[in-house]
Amino acid sequence: MRNLVVALFSVVSTVSIWYNFLAYNVVASIILTKSALHLGVLLSFTTIFVAFIARPIGAYVFGIIGDKFSSKASLVLTLIIMGVSTLLISIIERTWYTAYELIVLRIAQGLSIGGEWASASILTYESVRGSVGRFLTSLIQLGVPLGMLLTAFAVINWRLALLMGSLLSLSSAIIILALAEGAKPINWRPTLRIEDAWKVVRAIGVKFGESSSFYVYTSVLLIYFNEYGISNLIIAATISLLIFTLITSAVMTRAGPVKVLVLGYVIFALINALMFRVQPLLLFILFGIADALAYTPPQSLYLVSLFRSDIRHVSSGVSYHIASSLGGLINYLLSILISVYGLNTGFIAIPASLIMSCVISIITLLI
Repeated sequence: MRNLVVALFSVVSTVSIWYNFLAYNVVASIILTKSALHLGVLLSFTTIFVAFIARPIGAYVFGIIGDKFSSKASLVLTLIIMGVSTLLISIIERTWYTAYELIVLRIAQGLSIGGEWASASILTYESVRGSVGRFLTSLIQLGVPLGMLLTAFAVINWRLALLMGSLLSLSSAIIILALAEGAKPINWRPTLRIEDAWKVVRAIGVKFGESSSFYVYTSVLLIYFNEYGISNLIIAATISLLIFTLITSAVMTRAGPVKVLVLGYVIFALINALMFRVQPLLLFILFGIADALAYTPPQSLYLVSLFRSDIRHVSSGVSYHIASSLGGLINYLLSILISVYGLNTGFIAIPASLIMSCVISIITLLI
C-alpha cells in the first residue's frame, strides 16, 4: 500500500513541475511580450529556450544521482529547485536587469525538469509491478495535460499562478521525502556499450516529433490568436489530452507502445499540415488527441524499459530532454523567423517544420 501511495504522489509531483515549466512558457508568449516588462518577442522566447538547453544537463546530473543513490533523492532535489526558482520568478521586479534574472532562473527550471521526469517515472516503475505498475507509470505523463490545464490561470494572474505552482512543487517534495523509501547508495560503475548509444539515438528520434509539435502549439503558435481566447484553447487541448491519456493508458496495459506511437505521429502530421485551415478550437482538440497518442503512455513505458537498470536514469532522462531541447530549438528558430520576417512567415514555416519532425520520428520507430 505504501508503494502505491508513493507512485500516486510521483504523478502529483510531475503535475507540479510541468505546471511551473509550462506556465512560464505561456507567460513569456502572451504576457511578457506585451506587458510593462517590455521583453519583446525574441527576448521572451530566448528566456524560454535557455531552459531547453539546461534540460539535458539536468537529466545527466540528476540521472547520476538517481542511478547512484535513489530515485527519491533525485526527485526531491528537482522539486525543491523548481519550487524555489518559480517562487523567485513570481516576485521578479520590473527593472532593466529583469531579462538576466529570468534567464538564470529559467536555467534552474530547465535543470530541474531535466531530472524530474526520469526520477518520477522510474520511482513509479520500480515501486509497483505488473499491469497496475504499467498503468501508473503511464499516468506519469498526466503531468503535461494537468499542468497545461492549470496554466490557463496564468493568463489571468501570472504572478499568483507562479506562486501557486511554486508551493505545489515544494509541498510535493516534502510528501515524497516523507513517504518514499530511499535506496542505499551502491558501488555504481555503469558500463556503456555501442548498443546503448544506438538506443539513446533511437529514443531521441522517437520523442523529437512530439516535442517539436507540443512546444510550438503551447508557445509560438499562441501569437496568432487573441490572448483573451487562449485560455479556452489551452483548456480544450488539455481536456482532450487528459481524456485520451487515460484511454491510452488503459490500452497500454495490453498493447505495445510502438504501434500507438506510429499512429500518433501520422495523426500529428495530418493535423500540422492543416493547422491554419482548421478552426482554432477544433485544432487544439485534435492536438490534444494526437499528443496523447504520441507522448503519454508510449513514451514513459518505451523510454524507461529501453535501458538497463545501471544506466536507466541517465540514459532515459538525457534522451528525453535532448529530444525536448531539439523541439525547443525548432520553436526558437520559428520565433526568430517571425521576429525578422513577420507573422506571414509562420504560415509556411510552422507546418513544414512540424511535419518534418513527425516524419523523422516515424522513420526512427520503423527502422
